[in-house]
This record gives sequence, C-alpha cells and structure tokens, in this order.
Amino acid sequence: MIPLDFTSAQQKLKAYFFPSVTEVVKATVIFLQGFPGIEGDELICEQLAQFDVNVLTFNYRGTFRSEGFFSFPNAVADVGAALAFVKGSDSLSPYTINPEKIVLGGWSLGGALVPPAACLHPEFTQIFSIAGRDFGKEARKIARDNKYALEITRNLEAIRTPSGPVNYRDDLLAELIEHQEDFDLENLAPSLKDRQILLIGGWEDGVVPVEDNLLPFYRALVRYGTQKVSIEVLQDDHEFSKSKDMLGEIITDWLQAE
Repeated sequence: MIPLDFTSAQQKLKAYFFPSVTEVVKATVIFLQGFPGIEGDELICEQLAQFDVNVLTFNYRGTFRSEGFFSFPNAVADVGAALAFVKGSDSLSPYTINPEKIVLGGWSLGGALVPPAACLHPEFTQIFSIAGRDFGKEARKIARDNKYALEITRNLEAIRTPSGPVNYRDDLLAELIEHQEDFDLENLAPSLKDRQILLIGGWEDGVVPVEDNLLPFYRALVRYGTQKVSIEVLQDDHEFSKSKDMLGEIITDWLQAE
C-alpha cells in the first residue's frame, strides 16, 4: 500500500494505491469506501492487487485526514478528481495505468456513489457496486419520517468532528433531500444502459436489504435495456463476514468476462 495525496476542489484528499503484484495489469480500479471509510487498509483492495489489478482508494472530503466537508455531492465530485489523478499523475507513472481500462467500484456508501459518479463520467465503461444503498429512497424516507431523520442525525453526530472522523455542515441531510433524484438508482438506470455492470449483495444484509436496493436497481437496468449487467447475491450479511475473501475473485472474474 502506497500513501498518496490528490486534490478535489482545492482540498487535499488522502489516498492509498495498491499496485498489482505483477506487471500484467488487467485493470485499474478506483474503489469507493463505505462510510465513514478507513485509512487505507482495505481487504478488497488487497485482494484485487493479488489478482493483477491496480487499486486506488481514498478518504472522501471531510473524512479522516482529508480536507474540506463531507457531503454526498462532494463525494461524487471527489470521484472525478480521483479519475483525473489516476489518468494524469506522475506519481503513478511507474505503474501500468491503461486510461482505457479504469474501472469504478465501491462498497456500501461507495457502492451507492458508483452509479451517480459513473453517469457523470462515461470513461467508466465497467462499474461494480457491492451492497450499495439507494440514497434517493433514503432521502425520501428521511424527509417524510421525522423519527427516522432524528435517528440518522444522532448516528451522524456520534462520528462528527472533533471527536469523530467526519467533518460535515449542518445541512448535510437537507442537501441530500434536495439532490435526491441524483442518487435515485432507478432514476439513473437509463443513463447506464451501455455500461458493463456487476452488482453484489447479501441475502442476510439487514443494513442495505437487497429487496429494497439491489434488486429494484437490477430490474430497472434490465428494463431499460442494459445488456451487460450481472448480479451476485451471496448468503451473507452487509459485512460479507462469511465470504469477503471471495469478493476479489468474483470481481476479477467479471472483469475478464467482458
């Protein structure tokens, strides 16, 4: 793992690069972490590197040692900055970076950010989402259910700076509600019909139930004519505690099946 920095909207983001273990590089993955993220040591990134894939992961704006404020639109914009960094950074020049083979993927929050970010960047012809929540639906629930909104607010306050790792403004949830259509997976499906897409979920996931998130998105993609969409639902929970060691192989097998 190689620590790196890049900037998004003039804010420094902490990043971590996992180079392929061989010189035969199948792809370079920009991997979006769950919330609030971790400081680099991501098992899935390590797995992919063992399967001849370069991986860049990073802490979103306003999380851990990355500068700025966290918000959902900011996190999507950070993906664009990461793409520019991967394609143009001198610090990655010793590694094989094929600009035509840059893949976007993520887990949990990261999986939810993959579709809206991919819609903004057609360079991502291959995308994968692991246990990605539909934040359009989440925003609507927050807007109509005051008790639920209070619960989410309390959970966020528990990890807010200075005692926690996330720096955000008071309008975080209001901004999500305002931009809910930008994060609604079924709404985004028509714009992704030409991509190669892998969706991974867990039947026992009580945090992001596949019935409410993964399956409706998959069906919307099929309905709008996506020809290259695959789905893998494992007998596992949100953390993939029983099968996390399998995820790297599932993803790399999918990459090679283009």
